Amino acid sequence: MRKSSIVSAGLRTVPLALSLLLSVGAMGQPAPTPVPGTATPATTIKDEVKPADKPADKPADKPAAKPATGPTITVGDFTVKFGILLQPQAEFQQLQDPVGGDVAISNAYQQNLFLRRTRFNLSGNVGKNIYYFLQTESSKIGYATGTTKTISTGFQMQDAVVEWRIAKEFNLWGGLIYLPTSREALKSSATEFMLDQSTWAYTATTALAGTGGRDTGFLARGYFLKDHLEYRVGAFQGTRGSGSRNSFRTLARLQYNFFDVETYNLPAYPGAYLGTKKILAIGAAADRQDDYRGYTVDAYADIPTSFGSAEGTVTYQSLDGGNFNAALTKSTILQLEAGFYLKSVKLGPWARFEQRAYSNVTNKDEQRILVGLNYYLKGHNFNAKLAYGRVDYDTGRDTNQFAFQLQAYY
Repeated sequence: MRKSSIVSAGLRTVPLALSLLLSVGAMGQPAPTPVPGTATPATTIKDEVKPADKPADKPADKPAAKPATGPTITVGDFTVKFGILLQPQAEFQQLQDPVGGDVAISNAYQQNLFLRRTRFNLSGNVGKNIYYFLQTESSKIGYATGTTKTISTGFQMQDAVVEWRIAKEFNLWGGLIYLPTSREALKSSATEFMLDQSTWAYTATTALAGTGGRDTGFLARGYFLKDHLEYRVGAFQGTRGSGSRNSFRTLARLQYNFFDVETYNLPAYPGAYLGTKKILAIGAAADRQDDYRGYTVDAYADIPTSFGSAEGTVTYQSLDGGNFNAALTKSTILQLEAGFYLKSVKLGPWARFEQRAYSNVTNKDEQRILVGLNYYLKGHNFNAKLAYGRVDYDTGRDTNQFAFQLQAYY
């Protein structure tokens, strides 16, 4: 199938997918319950309550703190909450051989038993309006490529961000920050409904010398229209040129929530609410450094139903590295995913389709299909995920992948 027809077919699927999710949500909505183990700071913010003659749904001028929960230490007006994330994983990745290669090689699988993520995090507040989140990462411990096994990757700082909550309309972040390139790039790995983030969610950030979708810099965010409209705008290091005299990477994103709102998530949005919120959010982002340009539009739905919830994400990206970054070859990326949480049996079937189509390079397009099943023994705190994936290359034989993952999170 030609890449142009694949893209157009995928885009025609967007309104149909969103319509399906919303119609499924209309089947019935259970009363919301707290989201277990979401990646939020030690204190949760809610609107201040003013005199009774003021409408209850009007957002407060400034956030007010709610008592912290979980394993927390409090000393005066300083709090610290502790968290962990462990994801042991088994993976069988079929090796790709060139066209005309040995058939026996194409039937071989790279086999790995490893730790996909090992994280420790601290979050909390310093005084009334200063919040922080710190997280270390040791990724793919035990993973091997060929005969090279990485048994110790060493801890690195994955997140290190402080937020000064000045007012609902303006809040300032500084540090090592999740970049708002798309909704998919802002999902928490600990609460992701799929096995992992999209293959190309962090493509631009990796090419621009970031790490795991993060980079150092400053970001402002705020809320308007009764907290339904959120903006994020920031400046980040990006790629540094000779003498580090080149311009910074700049990013801006807008998101509008039609139903429930999502305020003060730090550092990321939940990947799935499992029926505790009714979310339909659309967003757009613009990204640039020198003559590199990146644009994204996306939609995310997580709708409570009589059986649990239905969730889905649609993302369309356009990337062009220009003369600034040859690694960011001009291309478009399409991601479609959907899943259902069946509360009575604690199961979550899901599927994802992705493709990357290149504008100026032939025989490089790629498509990926991933399907899976989750078992939520303790929601996001403890679950198991089983997945099968297939990669369709323009050049070379297609490959298969099988993965099994356990997760412990708090």
